[in-house]
Amino acid sequence: MTTPNLPPAATVTGTNTAEGADLRNVFSRSLTRMPGGAQLVVTLDGEPIVDLAGGTAGGPVCQDTPVQVFSVSKLIVALAAAHAVGAGKLDLDRPLAEYWPAFDRPATRAITTRHVLSHSSGINGVDTPLSVDGLLAGALDEAVEKQEPRWEPGSAHGYHAFTYGALMAGIFRHAVGESLQDYAARNIIDPTGGGFWFGTPGDVLPRLATLSFDAPILTEVQLGGIIEGTAIPDGAMTPIMQDAPGFFLDPRVQQADWPAMSGVSSAQALARIVNTTHGYGQEATVPEPAITEMATEQVYGLDRSLGQRSGFGLGVELPQPAMPYFGPGSYGHQGAGGSVVAVDPARRLVFAYVQTHTSPTVGVSDQAITLLAATRALLERG
Repeated sequence: MTTPNLPPAATVTGTNTAEGADLRNVFSRSLTRMPGGAQLVVTLDGEPIVDLAGGTAGGPVCQDTPVQVFSVSKLIVALAAAHAVGAGKLDLDRPLAEYWPAFDRPATRAITTRHVLSHSSGINGVDTPLSVDGLLAGALDEAVEKQEPRWEPGSAHGYHAFTYGALMAGIFRHAVGESLQDYAARNIIDPTGGGFWFGTPGDVLPRLATLSFDAPILTEVQLGGIIEGTAIPDGAMTPIMQDAPGFFLDPRVQQADWPAMSGVSSAQALARIVNTTHGYGQEATVPEPAITEMATEQVYGLDRSLGQRSGFGLGVELPQPAMPYFGPGSYGHQGAGGSVVAVDPARRLVFAYVQTHTSPTVGVSDQAITLLAATRALLERG
């Protein structure tokens, strides 16, 4: 029998339950819509429905391949903050000025950790344009301390893309007495077996997945914000705006431990972290009241940074038009490269997705949104 000439196929490895077979098919279809590779883990009460990896042209990834997941790292920071709150080490409503001298001035005296985690501190960016060398040397930490709020703290909100990490790092350093990265490693990451890092360790760098990029395309809202001057610029974003691929593929950047956007992980590691902290299928490492408060809406409405509606709990994103997650009660965080983690506490459901190809628009990928919808449909059908 003659074998017909067939087009290339999207390769998929990993396991799935019988009910996860349809989701595996949707994952395979999603791989055909982009070069590179992706990983998907979906669990119910800690038990996997699917644990998959694959890809097409540009290189499939394995299930344990570390991938740059960017702002998904903000979820790990949120969990570290929730742990510190539960342990009595962090007071969300204590003004930063009481323990961080740089904030003891009129414009910043009212800022609290709650404001920072809910992206309502007013310091959603810095006025000073920063270079890659400056960021690597810690210039953002200094710029954040000098930055005047863009609005009265708590009166509005705007996504703190870079400053979230610098502010939370300073809060842990001054209030908890330990670096955020060390606290998160000991209390959030290590109990799960590891596999997530703020920045790529040197011995992991050779295994790090190679990213690919589409040329950026602005949305109507983004273009309007630039033309009308309503988008608030962030000097820390200057290197990304000038050359995103060059920035993210720079080995120095890949190894930088910036808590807001330097997350490196596999989908497996992300799912383990969420299941362990939340107590899905095991004893929780973060107290349930702290998790519940983390996921409770703090702000919702026009985002002064993004120019669109957004909602946040304490360091986590809530369902919004551009990112529906699993609907009311669910939450998570997306990353610039297309990756996302989503949690539905009512179902004890965890969804972790990472990919190596960055689409033209920053944030969660269309492939991830499709997989979220497919997961929700699968579970609602029973």
